[in-house]
Amino acid sequence: MSTEIKMLYFIAVIICLEVLIYLWSAWTASLKKDNYFAISHQLIFEKCARNSGRVSAILNLVIVLMIGIFGLKRIYFEKVNFDIFFNLVTILAINHLIHFFYISQNFKRKSLKIKLAQEKRGIFTYICITLFPIFIWYFKNLNTVLYACIILHLLNVSYVFLLALKTKIRYKSKITIHNRFGIIATIVAWIFVVYRVFV
Repeated sequence: MSTEIKMLYFIAVIICLEVLIYLWSAWTASLKKDNYFAISHQLIFEKCARNSGRVSAILNLVIVLMIGIFGLKRIYFEKVNFDIFFNLVTILAINHLIHFFYISQNFKRKSLKIKLAQEKRGIFTYICITLFPIFIWYFKNLNTVLYACIILHLLNVSYVFLLALKTKIRYKSKITIHNRFGIIATIVAWIFVVYRVFV
């Protein structure tokens, strides 16, 4: 199977997953109020955004773990690993665009506005995630500057996801164990990356 076909396959999978997330959210809105999973129709896109964000966090975790296991140099020097790495960052970008769509629909449904002044870091991170596949594709020769840019980008993305998970634990979620696991897994993954780089 060619690289392009694999890419289309993974894009189709992530789109199907996001459609399932929407269908699940819409279905829970049809449940009786006494059902534990029931939500109001107004919260459909909020639930979509929350779950699509978790998918992005998982994809980011896989990317970080891949760097920890193989190292960036090996990823760049072995075509198979580079193709997997590129596919992952592309899928993350597409998934996060869908995540943004869900957020925008949630704000629209609740008649809210995104406060740009307060969300500078989040907006910056969104742009970086979206442009990152283009950046990776264009700069194929790994050097010290590129190495640092990739690590700093993924570190920033991980930090933003950690903040989001922490917020859900403190204010939003009925069940917090998966969010706590996400925080611990991300931190452990970065400790592993640091260990591999410096030890």
